[in-house]
Amino acid sequence: MALQVNIHDILGQLYQHRDLVSHLFANRERVTLQELLATGSLNQDQYLKLKSLDLIYDYEGIISLNDAVVSMFEEFMEIGEVTPGLVRDYMNELQRQLIFYNDLREQRFLRGVKKYLKRIDVSLSREIIKLQKNVDDTYKNESNYRVKIQKLEDYREKRDTIIEFIKKTHILIDTNRKLFNLSNDSELFGIVSALKHSLIENLDYLIEIQTDITDYINKIQLQLDSYLKAQQLKEIKDRGQLYYQTNFKNTVALVSSLRHNNVKSPRTRISVNSLFTDEGHILCQKIAEKYKLSRLLSRGIADKLSGNYKEKALEQQIKLDTERLVDRFLKQDKQNLFLYLIDYKFPKAIGDVGLEDRLSLFVEIAMEYQTQMDFKYRLEYYKYTDSEQKQKTIGYTLIVPPNSKKQKKTTLIKTA
Repeated sequence: MALQVNIHDILGQLYQHRDLVSHLFANRERVTLQELLATGSLNQDQYLKLKSLDLIYDYEGIISLNDAVVSMFEEFMEIGEVTPGLVRDYMNELQRQLIFYNDLREQRFLRGVKKYLKRIDVSLSREIIKLQKNVDDTYKNESNYRVKIQKLEDYREKRDTIIEFIKKTHILIDTNRKLFNLSNDSELFGIVSALKHSLIENLDYLIEIQTDITDYINKIQLQLDSYLKAQQLKEIKDRGQLYYQTNFKNTVALVSSLRHNNVKSPRTRISVNSLFTDEGHILCQKIAEKYKLSRLLSRGIADKLSGNYKEKALEQQIKLDTERLVDRFLKQDKQNLFLYLIDYKFPKAIGDVGLEDRLSLFVEIAMEYQTQMDFKYRLEYYKYTDSEQKQKTIGYTLIVPPNSKKQKKTTLIKTA
C-alpha cells in the first residue's frame, strides 16, 4: 500500500463510503469517475484517499473495487465463481495435521485436524450452493447461446471435481478411523459424523445439479437449432429466393396445422411416480451403487399381504371420514370436541369404536385441525367406568368451534 494503514482505517473508509461500495459491487466495470463526481457520490479528496488505500482501482476511467474486497463479500455471501481448489488446499493441510498428530500426539495438531475437518464441511456446502446459483444465473441471464453452453459445460467439470473431493474425503476419514478412535475425543467424533452426513447430502444435491445442467443444455441446444434454422430462412427470404424460386407459399397454404402442436422441449428428469415402480427401483439401485448412497438401497421387495389387511382398510376409511366428522363438529356449538367424539355414532360398517380409539381420534384431530378450532387451554374432566367396573377420570383440553363464541355474543346482543 502507498500509506501505512491499519484495520481501523480500512473499516472506517468502507463504512463511511458504504453506499459507494455497494454501488461499485453491484455495477462492476461500468462505473466511471466522471459519473461518481457528477452525482456527488465521491469528491476528489475522497477519491484520492480511497485510491491511496488501494480500496478502489482506476483503469482507463473505470472505477472498480479492490479484488480482495470483492472476494471477501462474495465469500461471505456465498456468491461468485466456484473455486473448488480451496477444498483441495484444506484437504492437503488436513493430511499434514494428521501426519503430525500421528507422530507426536500433541493437542495442537488435534485442534488443527478439527479445524480443517470443519472447513472442509463448510467449504463443500458453500461451493455447491455457489455452483447451483451460477448454473441458474447462466441459463437465465447469459444472452449468447454458445457462451451459455460452454459455461454450463465448465460447471459440469467443476461438479465432477467436487465429487472427486467428496470421495477423497470419504477415503481420508476411513483410513484414519483408528487414529480418531485412539484420540478418544468426543468433539472430534461429532465433527466426523456430521461431516459424513453432510457428504451424503452433498452428493444428492450434486445429482440434482447434474440433472439441471443436462436439462439446460438440451433446451439451449433446441433453442439454438431453432434459431439457426430461422436465421437461414431469413437469409433466403432477404435474397428473394423464398418466394420466387421455391413453392413456399403453396406449401404453407396446404398445411392445416394447429397453433399449438404440442411440441415439448426435451426433458431428462424422471417422474416421481415412475421411481416407485420396479424399473424405477432398479434404476435407483444403480445410482446408489455408482455414488455409494446407502439410503437408496434400503428399499426391498414388497412383502405379502398381512392377514389383517381388511382391518387396516377400515382404519384408513376412518381416516378418510375424519374430514367430514370435523365439518359436522364445526357446524354445531353445543358440545366441545371431546364430548362430541364420545357421543358420536360411527357407521355400522366400521364396527365398535372403543374409548381408546376415540381418544386417539381426539388427539389426531386436535393436531391436524388446530388452526380451524378454538383452544381454551383449560382442562375439563370426564368420568367413566372401565372394564373392571372401576371409576376413572380423564382430563382433556377444552376445544370448541371458533364461531361458537361469536354466536353467543350475537344472541346476547339480540336479547339485550
